[in-house]
Amino acid sequence: MKRTLAYQFWERRLVILVHSKDAPSDAEWKVYTDDMRKWCQQIRGILVLSEGGGPNGVQRGELEAALGNDTFKAKTAVVTLSRIARGIVTAISWFSPTIKAFSTLQIPSALEYLEIPTKSHDGVTAAIKGLRQQLDLPPE
Repeated sequence: MKRTLAYQFWERRLVILVHSKDAPSDAEWKVYTDDMRKWCQQIRGILVLSEGGGPNGVQRGELEAALGNDTFKAKTAVVTLSRIARGIVTAISWFSPTIKAFSTLQIPSALEYLEIPTKSHDGVTAAIKGLRQQLDLPPE
């Protein structure tokens, strides 16, 4: 089965998650949420880049449970071309104000929102490129 997501805990502070155009399987999502549970005390931000795929409602609930939604305060930036997905993220932000949507042309703004120093942007960009390669996605 082809992978639909790739991620890394960049410099032990930023989770970078890349989704393909397809939704993740429950098994793939469980591995991700298990890692997030281990890292949640150290996470300072989450950067999600999606080609259109993403978790379903049950999977989002599993992630919230893994992170301890009441105590988890790190910001999340969701970067996607999909206006629909950005609209959904905006609606979620009404109840979870630490999440914000960005278009793919706004990656620098997303990194600024996550408080990633400008000197680290090249490192994050290189990590994104590597994750996209793992999923056989074209470079951005």
